[in-house]
Amino acid sequence: MKLKPSIIALAVTSCLFSASVLAELKANDDTNRIEGTYSNALMRSTDNGESWLELVVSDGTTAGTNDDFPGTEKVIVANKLADVMSTPLYDSTQSYGTPNTKVRYNGYYWTNQWWANPGEMPGSNAVWLKGAATRLEENVIATYNFTPWTGQQADDYQSAQKDKVAKQIKVYGYYPEWGVYEAHNFFTTDKIAWDQLTHLTYAFGVVKNGVVITHDTEKGPQLMKEIANASKQAGVKNILSVGGWTNSEEGVFEAATATPEGVEKLAQSIVDYVVEWKFDGVDIDWEYPDTSVEKTQFTNLITSLRNKLDALGKQNDTYYQLSAAVTVNHKNMGYINPAVTTSLLDSVNVMAYDIHGAFDSTTGHNAPLFANSKDQDQKFNVAAAMNEYVTTWGVPKNKLTMGVPFYGRGWGDVEPTEIVKGLPGLFAAGSATVHGAWDDEDQFTGTNPFYVLQQKLASGDYTRYWDSESHVPYLYNARTKEFLTYDDEASITDKVNYIKDQGFGGAIIWDISGDSSDHTLGKIVSTLIQKDSDDTDDGDDSGDEGDQTNVVSYLNLNLGASKGLVFDDASARFIMYPGIQAEMALSDFQNGVFDIRLNDRSVATLNKGKMTNGEFRSDGKTVTVITNDLTINEGDLISVVRQDGDKEYIDASKTVTREMLGHAVFDESGQLKDVYIADGPSVTNAIQLMMDGYADSRYEIYLNDQFVARADTQKTGKCVTQNMTCGYSGAQRVYYYTDNSVVVHVDDSIKVYQVVDGSKTLVAALTVPHGIFYY
Repeated sequence: MKLKPSIIALAVTSCLFSASVLAELKANDDTNRIEGTYSNALMRSTDNGESWLELVVSDGTTAGTNDDFPGTEKVIVANKLADVMSTPLYDSTQSYGTPNTKVRYNGYYWTNQWWANPGEMPGSNAVWLKGAATRLEENVIATYNFTPWTGQQADDYQSAQKDKVAKQIKVYGYYPEWGVYEAHNFFTTDKIAWDQLTHLTYAFGVVKNGVVITHDTEKGPQLMKEIANASKQAGVKNILSVGGWTNSEEGVFEAATATPEGVEKLAQSIVDYVVEWKFDGVDIDWEYPDTSVEKTQFTNLITSLRNKLDALGKQNDTYYQLSAAVTVNHKNMGYINPAVTTSLLDSVNVMAYDIHGAFDSTTGHNAPLFANSKDQDQKFNVAAAMNEYVTTWGVPKNKLTMGVPFYGRGWGDVEPTEIVKGLPGLFAAGSATVHGAWDDEDQFTGTNPFYVLQQKLASGDYTRYWDSESHVPYLYNARTKEFLTYDDEASITDKVNYIKDQGFGGAIIWDISGDSSDHTLGKIVSTLIQKDSDDTDDGDDSGDEGDQTNVVSYLNLNLGASKGLVFDDASARFIMYPGIQAEMALSDFQNGVFDIRLNDRSVATLNKGKMTNGEFRSDGKTVTVITNDLTINEGDLISVVRQDGDKEYIDASKTVTREMLGHAVFDESGQLKDVYIADGPSVTNAIQLMMDGYADSRYEIYLNDQFVARADTQKTGKCVTQNMTCGYSGAQRVYYYTDNSVVVHVDDSIKVYQVVDGSKTLVAALTVPHGIFYY
């Protein structure tokens, strides 16, 4: 790059400093770092003074900050000037449409009074007002030159970094180039929660005429500059995603890779783009290869890219990461040729969303974690897809990252038909008649970001329902007959826990602009990130795990709250009004600040040994806290948020299940309507069965796989039991409860079988949860 006149002056000025001052800092070409000591705060530039980042040099024990200069790099170092770091250099090719935009030019700060056209240089007319001098030239210290490694050192570095990337738990946050516009609430780069990501994926570089180009030529270039600097500052990998749904629909990948020459041309253009805009890797978003010919083309493109990125990496002392965004549909997975491409990819990013939408004639979930028993395709869900990649296609779990959506989809004209009992509108007929906040003017896909769906729920016009089989919610408006499928705190928590339990390589988020302004969902996903680390490419894994270490050892519900269990005459069953129970070490309780939340709403606080809205007890080592009674339903989210100054960390979270509320999972289609634990009239902690209607049937109860009780229901309504007592509540409703001979403990396994002609069928199961007993 040719030096600008003002930058040439910087190099001249640096010669005026004494040799003794300069001797305190030196470039170490073996470590790619500037080392030594210096009395003032520093900043550095690697683009001839166009942009500046804070610099903390290596002191021999720490890697420093922004002190990593791989490959061929010229670094200008200066005394830190905050205004210079925050003010961009004037760009004569850019228009400045926002008044009072501040730029640097010829040693001074300038602000525009109105729209400034490209080429209207500061000082050429009245549009720009001249401000103070930047004082940059007089603060330059020195220029340092770095060169790339060679030979075995370069090869060893590439291998080490590839291994390091393979072990890393990743959170890819997709950043849409168009997010800076109104439909996305002007999601500019300053709104990115960098501490919640390991990778920022810029979407998209698009393919045109066989090469990758910038789609938004007005704002895209400045965005990519900002992201390159900000991601470096945050220690987050900056990834270029190429393609996307709209670009893929145009058939550009198929056309570009139709010949070996075309593959070479496209791959080289992508690598050149990576260098020009300072990306750390590439994500290929080809949606989707679905023929044997396209399978070969996809494989050729990934192979060419891997080879070119490796060659570039050796030149630049950088390991360039390569990933692909791939289908969730089990019918098309084979077309990415996992047997070949998996070894070439650092991450296989499963787009585990858009499973159902208004492109279907019936409603369904956008991203069901598991199948609902009414789903036509029992393998078309997130968990089944992830399992398919592992078991059928042999993709290692550590390379699989699972998609989590920060948006939802919708249908109109949905009748409140209960195909699944208690879930009106689910799997019912619907039409593409809902216009979403993220829809284009003539679109009716009902696509809305999470923060808009939050607003809809808060309006009171919609009811939230929870599908306990699929582990996802939806909203339904009975008046307008709108059905909106989406993910919220509860379902995202379940998905994050699933990723952790299964040992997958992390998550991808489409897209981060959909989150609430306080990053409600992002905070949950970020719990995948195991620790803060120095993520420069030097192989140094040192880092501070302190802030990310969980201190809550146990989280559940507890009947010890003041209300506890309440008998409801209308249903003839007990209803729990529990508290939230958490346990932690005494020292953490005494020294920490925590917020206990229900669906992200604060219900109790802990502040250095004091508690509001609850009570606590201690055995000298561990503290158990229990909030006051709450109304909690299946699918709600309970969490403990640790607060450290102005930062928050989700220390523990859990989605409320039927079992946590003391109710069994059971087949609702028969006479049996509920199984739960409650106090009978003269019995403590009895197993209770609720029957609806008189019929001749037998139910047997097993405790830890040992028979303990039996209930024979009869058409006459007569009650015949063994080790049980029955009660009546009108309308042919009968409830049965075990007597004192049946003793129930925490973690006991309860199973209820229906016996027909000597054959037993399991109809209900419950593991007795902690905190179920009333104190």
